[in-house]
Amino acid sequence: MELLQLKYFCDAAEKQNFSKTARMYNVPASDISQSVRRLERELGVELFDRSVNKVALNARGSEFYSEVKLALNMIENAKNQV
Repeated sequence: MELLQLKYFCDAAEKQNFSKTARMYNVPASDISQSVRRLERELGVELFDRSVNKVALNARGSEFYSEVKLALNMIENAKNQV
């Protein structure tokens, strides 16, 4: 699990859209999709429900998002204090 991967996940969870997340990070949408897939494989659960051109955070994804968002905020606060 990598920090950037978790940032991608949180942003995609907030936007419910891999393409918008990709534009924010200036990367192809496929990079976001692949990063989230790797994260899901590592965790052994799907975090998003996917359809043709839509993604939606599922219940497990929502739980994971809440915890990861707290952790990322803690990291950002620590960085700002240094």
